[in-house]
Amino acid sequence: MDLDRFRYYTEWHDHANGRAYGAPADPWRLLPVDPEAVTHYTNELRLDLGLGRVRGGDWDDDEHRHPVRKTMHYRSMEQRFVEDRDWEETDLYEWAAERFEDGETLRGYGSLAEFREVRCAYVDDLYRSIDEEGYRPNEAATHETASDDNPFEDAYANHLEPMVVIDRAGEVLWTEGFHRFAIASVLGLDEIPVHVLCRHEDWQAVRDRVSEAPAGEFPADLEDHRDHPDLGDLVG
Repeated sequence: MDLDRFRYYTEWHDHANGRAYGAPADPWRLLPVDPEAVTHYTNELRLDLGLGRVRGGDWDDDEHRHPVRKTMHYRSMEQRFVEDRDWEETDLYEWAAERFEDGETLRGYGSLAEFREVRCAYVDDLYRSIDEEGYRPNEAATHETASDDNPFEDAYANHLEPMVVIDRAGEVLWTEGFHRFAIASVLGLDEIPVHVLCRHEDWQAVRDRVSEAPAGEFPADLEDHRDHPDLGDLVG
């Protein structure tokens, strides 16, 4: 899928949400999320169906969420940039080597040497850029990718910000953009901008209630959510 198709689905969700809910969110609005506050990820939802979905169901149940700091990608960023290991000593490199040994390709690369030379070098440059220049959204960074000649690296998701989903209780779960998230986390950044792929319909009900409150008031039973990044467009 290309970015134009992704935008089409996003516009469709925006239209449908506007008809169904009292406080539909702008699907392209970026949320400022503290990486330290994110503890879990989920890959339960498809990425290619556009931003801003509202969906009920059990996709946010415990069985569908996993500790983000135990993932191979996060551990590998720690090994590389905190423990100062060579790439060859990281879990990511070991996993990539096993894939290539089994005759597979990885992220569009045809060999382990190419993966090391291009992909790993890109992650090194990304870390260095964020560390020295601060975190720049993809748009400000002119959508830098590891390789414009690699269809996988140049896919639509790599031209957007990292993506999260918001569960029924308002917890932010990571779902796309693990390298940027992990780098921001190990560097101790206070926040980075993210897109919201999907909100649980129960959380959307919270947004609707907040928007319906009289001016200057906030529902007393929702006080714990007052500073939630996804309510900033409603409470100022």
